[in-house]
Amino acid sequence: MAVFVPPIAVETMEYGSEADIARAMEKCLPSSFIVMHSLPWVDPARDDIDAPAREGEADFLIFHQKYGLLILEVKGGEITLNGRTWYRHLKSGVKEIKDPVRQARRSLWAFKKRIELTCGKATADQTMISVAVAFPHCLFKGTPPTDLPVEAILTMDDLGSIEAAILRAYRAGGGSKREMSIPDFDAVRRSLAPEFRVYEPLRVSVDATAETLARLTRQQLQILRGFDANPRAIIEGVAGSGKTLLAIQRARSFATKHRSVLFTCFNAELCKWIREEMAEQLVENGGNVTVWNFHRLAADLCKQAGLDFTVNPLDPSRWWDEIAPDLLAQAAMELYPDAQPFEAVVVDEAQDFSPSWWDALDYLWDSKGSIWAFLDKAQSLRRDPIEPPIPGAFHCSLDVNCRNTRRIVACANVASNIESEAFELAPLGRPPKVIVPQNPAAISGLVQQEVRTLLKKHRLEARQIAIIGPASKAKGPLANVNSIGGVPLIEEATAWREGKGVLCSTARSFKGLEADVVILCDFSGLGGLFTVSDLYVALTRPRSHLVIVAHDRAAKECLDAALAAALAVGVDE
Repeated sequence: MAVFVPPIAVETMEYGSEADIARAMEKCLPSSFIVMHSLPWVDPARDDIDAPAREGEADFLIFHQKYGLLILEVKGGEITLNGRTWYRHLKSGVKEIKDPVRQARRSLWAFKKRIELTCGKATADQTMISVAVAFPHCLFKGTPPTDLPVEAILTMDDLGSIEAAILRAYRAGGGSKREMSIPDFDAVRRSLAPEFRVYEPLRVSVDATAETLARLTRQQLQILRGFDANPRAIIEGVAGSGKTLLAIQRARSFATKHRSVLFTCFNAELCKWIREEMAEQLVENGGNVTVWNFHRLAADLCKQAGLDFTVNPLDPSRWWDEIAPDLLAQAAMELYPDAQPFEAVVVDEAQDFSPSWWDALDYLWDSKGSIWAFLDKAQSLRRDPIEPPIPGAFHCSLDVNCRNTRRIVACANVASNIESEAFELAPLGRPPKVIVPQNPAAISGLVQQEVRTLLKKHRLEARQIAIIGPASKAKGPLANVNSIGGVPLIEEATAWREGKGVLCSTARSFKGLEADVVILCDFSGLGGLFTVSDLYVALTRPRSHLVIVAHDRAAKECLDAALAAALAVGVDE
């Protein structure tokens, strides 16, 4: 049976004449024919500048790989052509009707233009299009119209052998000169019966999620303002609980009460973002807040004091833990012999501060002053974390995540075996997407395709997407990729926030930062340089959507339980 696109129910067709033709084709035409009933068209050409676009409809469009297209116009009842005018005979007399041949030819040119527009001129020129008229309730006598060969006229006698009649009409129109290639056949079919879907790009849900989570974060910060009266505090919170934003708020509050304030952290990229957020309060801009990560703070003060600050390349970790703090303390004593330079201190990422770093900070702030420390022991990427040595500190725990969607929180909790609670009003979000390459060499192409889809199909901006992984760009699968879809891949987070490209970073460098969409690239399991803490950091960076490109199937299996937990969230809602 012929393939009807879309499928039809003959008994529901409006006109009996068309139903009779359709019934005959259902019965007699083989499956090599594609039949489209009542196919509309619009031609942007206008009869007048103010007139509407021309539009029409083909009663039937019959499509075959060997013979091409046949436009079949159907007229029911008794029809007469007198001169050049067509009439239908009614009980009350005769009524003028539209010229069926002209109707069919208007459809021909409209479809030819569409094929040329969507498939190209070469395909359009090679696609044979014929026209025919069917009178299923009548026979005919007399001379046929000058613009319609007798072979292209179908009558009630042809209903029992409709395939032969259709092939006759094809031949009358010049069909079967060249069989279409399969690609051309498929292209023309898609042109005339396209797949059209209205979809919601990820950008819509990403923007909505970002606004909701920002509102929840503001609510959490308002609640924490109640602890402002405490001059010393240790705030321990899960990823996404707003620690860094609260630390910035605390530093601004200290700046209104104290002569000088130090804000320090571990991550250099996080420090850059904090400096952007606190630009008006910075000392170099006329404010009274100094913001530097510990490494930069130590290096700058030692330079001011004229001390040699050359890192030992053979054992840099030990040098930073033991030598750098002593040098910082020495520099502080030489630069500030009479009193410590800071009256208040805010420490973010305190879980990454070694005991000797805290000892060195004692030389920089007045022990009678104020100090707040913020930490997440699960994000300790250097060693087993210690409790910040702050005597008399008020302790507060933040276990509610208001950065990530509920599904991302569930995934991160199971993957890292860490308990955190998603904000009950947080969006559900999409399940994390996992991509498994056929082989490691395919990782680069898969990541590039995903980024192109996010940028083009989902309308995201470059500054909303971050690619993070165990290794730097130069050592990862994107080492030789400079741009994707014309958008640069960059490694500087400040330029990324300015919209200059898609960021490529490591979990460690991106710690403390966040993006609307994160692609965890080349996850090969835990161990070596990518620990469970790195995984926890990586999975909690995306606000709205997480994509994981695994190294292989074995790596993906490490996350199966976490992905199942994410899918289970919201099932009963």
